Amino acid sequence: MKRISLLVPGLALLLTASPAFAHHGTNLYDMTKPVTLKGTITKFEWGNPHNQVYFDVKDDKGNVVHWVVSTEPPAVMSEKGWTRKSLNPGDVVTVCVFAAKNEAPVGNLEKVVTADGTVLNAGFGATPSDKCDDKPANSKAGN
Repeated sequence: MKRISLLVPGLALLLTASPAFAHHGTNLYDMTKPVTLKGTITKFEWGNPHNQVYFDVKDDKGNVVHWVVSTEPPAVMSEKGWTRKSLNPGDVVTVCVFAAKNEAPVGNLEKVVTADGTVLNAGFGATPSDKCDDKPANSKAGN
């Protein structure tokens, strides 16, 4: 009986913790191939559980593609120098993301370089990633 009384709380903890681990996983993104894009910010949501950056890029055919990428929570991003006013609609930026494996225009944000050259690190490291290409895969900012 004592074993069962110890087993039940342990299972409850395991079951409630599993969704948190799944939520914070990066298995949806190709973390081996960062993608660098030039685009125009359309919206920046500063809030928990993760900030969201919305931006438009033009593909090779000139079609506008609407991207959405996530960052760490505001408290973590504040430590990296971000504020709720770091990005504004209309800002032209170069963005490095780890894109979705299924090729949807979503991803995990690694860094942003603003038009004035300011680098905003969003990745897991303390400094901006050297995994990102300096040259965007596309050449035109979306409108």
